[in-house]
Amino acid sequence: MALKYPLGIQTFERIINEGYIYVDKTRLIYDLVHRSTYYFLSRPRRFGKSLLVSTLDAYFSGCKELFQGLAIEKLESEWEKYPVLRIDLNTADYSQDTSSLVNILSWHLREWEKKFDISSTTDADPGTWFGSVIEQIYIKTGKQVVILVDEYDKPLIANIERDNWDLQEKMRNTLKAFYGNVKTMDRYIRFAMFTGVSRFSHVSIFSDLNNLNDISLDRRYSTLCGISNDELHHYFDDGVEEMAQACNLTKDEVYEKLKLMYDGFCFSDNGEAIYNPWSLLSALSGKRFGAFWYRSGTPTFLIKLIKDRQLDLTQFDHKIEADESTMITYENDDNIIAPLYQTGYLTIKDYDPQFGTYMLGFPNMEVTKAFNANLLPFYSQVSRMQIASLGATIARSAVAGNIDQVLTTLKGILAEAPVESNDERVIELNYRNLIAIALRMSGLEVHIEQPTSAGRIDLVLEAGDYVYIMEFKRTTIERSEE
Repeated sequence: MALKYPLGIQTFERIINEGYIYVDKTRLIYDLVHRSTYYFLSRPRRFGKSLLVSTLDAYFSGCKELFQGLAIEKLESEWEKYPVLRIDLNTADYSQDTSSLVNILSWHLREWEKKFDISSTTDADPGTWFGSVIEQIYIKTGKQVVILVDEYDKPLIANIERDNWDLQEKMRNTLKAFYGNVKTMDRYIRFAMFTGVSRFSHVSIFSDLNNLNDISLDRRYSTLCGISNDELHHYFDDGVEEMAQACNLTKDEVYEKLKLMYDGFCFSDNGEAIYNPWSLLSALSGKRFGAFWYRSGTPTFLIKLIKDRQLDLTQFDHKIEADESTMITYENDDNIIAPLYQTGYLTIKDYDPQFGTYMLGFPNMEVTKAFNANLLPFYSQVSRMQIASLGATIARSAVAGNIDQVLTTLKGILAEAPVESNDERVIELNYRNLIAIALRMSGLEVHIEQPTSAGRIDLVLEAGDYVYIMEFKRTTIERSEE
């Protein structure tokens, strides 16, 4: 029987009933729901947040039959059923005004009124209305409610991408009033979980929710979303075997390349590295390697921020040092680290417990190669049609020992770079970034400003049997007036 990979399927009930592979996270879920009441979890897109919410929905709905054979079946003895209020904000367009947000919140409220047969409060604002619904459901059923919010921050993220901070502020105020019920209605609530990509702090929608437990960097739940190396071997070994045969590789070679391409995401200090589930499942299902996660959503606003704020991309090779507040807080400021970390383009590589600082870097080859390929047009006037060819030319030439062709290709890319500043430091930074981008998008191992006992090497390029050491100098040629 062919293996069924749950690509794009985010409903726990469907995965179980239709025989898709389910990576059992229910031991962690059991610990979660019995340890505390209010949670927030931040993870990049395509990491299984919606499946987590769906699993919690099934658990609190008392669907014991869906959990047969899973870890929680032996752990849970009560299986008590609660009224579940589930909200998904990932389905609307939030680019015009707040009406789209108010409409989707109002739709959920009307549906809950019908489902639980309670009186309508439609003349109130969504925040007041939500409080009334929570209280009435508790009175009607005699049970505390469970609140599950998936992609809580979608209205805010959508307007960051459009650089529309005024509309984002209006969205934030609407959400703050709505979510504030999680604290004021505490006596009526059994459990609440918010998931999203980012956490906003300044005049935050969570500023009144000091009872919310942020587990985004909690080592105990670092593998709650994503696939660990042990889980890959346990659940997908047959799939790796099939992929090895299709790619004419050994199983060990496939495991090694899967790790190089899709592993490396880490969400806690000294936590376990995990695979991006979307890319891993896409590769195993299609029996080929590719940039699957990156193609599912190009972060154009991040790329624009990097260029506009003149970020030194060479520092990514030495890992970027940041504290927790820098990683989790993003507003309309110069902090580019937070959105890069929260969206998955940087991840935790190391942690210094003495000073409480994290070292961040690219998680894997898929992200490194694709991210830099998308940056290239912002630094050089090469067309997007040329990018794949240029990267392949650099990689092929370097592996073959043809350094002259590598340098020729680099010079061609540099020649297309416009001079956008009179500041020599900005010009130098742009050229350094361009060289780093061009080499990283080739998929080869690149180390910039590599430290040695005698100083630093500008660039080390590893390609198969060859290692290239490069030094770069920029000179200004003064032209005659004649």
